[in-house]
Amino acid sequence: MHGCMTTSRRPLPRTATVWLVATCLLSVVAFGAYHFYLRGLMLDGGLRLGAVRPGLKVYRIVPLYIYWRPRVKTGLLIAAGVVAAFVCWLRRSPACRGTDRYDRYCIPALVAWHIAIAVAVALVDGGPQKLWEPFTVHRRSDYIGAVAEIDNPREFLRDYAAKMSHLPLHCRHHPPGGPLLLWAVSRLFAPGPFAASLATIFLSGLAVPAVYLLARDVLGEAPARLAAGLFMLAPNVVAYSATCLDAVFMVPFVWTFYFLWHGREHRPLLAGAAGGLTASVAAMTTFSASFLALWGVVLLGLTAAFDRSRLRNAVLAVVSALVAAALFHAILYAWSNYDPLAVLRQAFAGQDEVMKGRGHSSMRQSLHFALTNLVAFAFCSGLPVAVLWLRQTGRELASASASPARWLLLSFGLTLLLVDLAPLYTLETERIWIFLVGFLAIGAARYLSQIASPSGFAPVVLTALLLQAGQTMLMEVLLDWVW
Repeated sequence: MHGCMTTSRRPLPRTATVWLVATCLLSVVAFGAYHFYLRGLMLDGGLRLGAVRPGLKVYRIVPLYIYWRPRVKTGLLIAAGVVAAFVCWLRRSPACRGTDRYDRYCIPALVAWHIAIAVAVALVDGGPQKLWEPFTVHRRSDYIGAVAEIDNPREFLRDYAAKMSHLPLHCRHHPPGGPLLLWAVSRLFAPGPFAASLATIFLSGLAVPAVYLLARDVLGEAPARLAAGLFMLAPNVVAYSATCLDAVFMVPFVWTFYFLWHGREHRPLLAGAAGGLTASVAAMTTFSASFLALWGVVLLGLTAAFDRSRLRNAVLAVVSALVAAALFHAILYAWSNYDPLAVLRQAFAGQDEVMKGRGHSSMRQSLHFALTNLVAFAFCSGLPVAVLWLRQTGRELASASASPARWLLLSFGLTLLLVDLAPLYTLETERIWIFLVGFLAIGAARYLSQIASPSGFAPVVLTALLLQAGQTMLMEVLLDWVW
């Protein structure tokens, strides 16, 4: 490639920038109208959607699990300065100044910027204590409240299914990875919310290299940096990376995506084994790891149907991943007698008890969830990346090309559709589906790389980054993200 965003296609006019701004503004209006529509259904029709439920008033910004809480926040200028400095750095990086060469300092720099942005935005609320405050406030319902129950990790794993009903709320619906991680942090560094917050901040940054490497495999060096930048500025990624373990849970997910995709091209046995191990780690943190298995099947199917030259590698990578995952769980069972199926059954039982009347108990609720899950995820991932990804996916559907980006985006889109239609999720997808934001960013970067002029950092690219950053700042000022 030549320049930051180059293309063999004819560049579109400057109206692309106007289109992007106008589409994002219209999306905000549509979201507002949808919010008041759902609010009316809840107050007047008794509609219940998961934890966002009716009462004397509608709790949270339905369909988001987020409160409306506008405040003047003293740290806003510092956060805005850090974000602006990152955009300037990205604009001046070698890949955006006319070269597409690899920079060995790129990945460490991106991780450092991710940490800086997450911390700066978290401090907007009122100072350093806001970094660890969620671990204090939610001690009775979140994973940190279970750390005191762990005397021996081996025994904790063995007895986890039996203990779940007596543990904090989130532990009752998830595997034991969260409490064990915080227990390890308390033993290796220090106990308490402060150490937990620091661990969350630094560990969540490990997702950035995987997004960048996956994008580089698919798009090339320059668009990969843009994809990483859009990912790092996503409202949910920024908001949760300093204060919520779901940002840590996304790390093994995005590395699994990278390893399995990379295995289609190079060293399928090694890459597949690495993907199997990271998928196993993901399965220890959340049952959403089922998405990884489904995506692997969908990707394998698309490869078999349309990209047969890579089928052998794809099969080897998937088989290697399955073997590695099986060995991981066999060793874990031999060491601790940990039974993931017993944990899954107990989690379903606990979830059914909590969600009586608020889950997929009627066709009406299921239809609403199918749309609200997508709306919540797309809105909090950033309207710029959501609308650009949607437009690029439409292009890929109409295209007859065999580009790697096409198969990646279509495999993600199809898997997301299947998961969304299945009766599995009851909102909170802005947080639970955070591991999927990288796909949106890659799709957005793909679109921008096709329409930007070859002269360098095109106005539409800068506009996309600024809109993404601007939405993050506004949501931090106006809303309370709970975590």
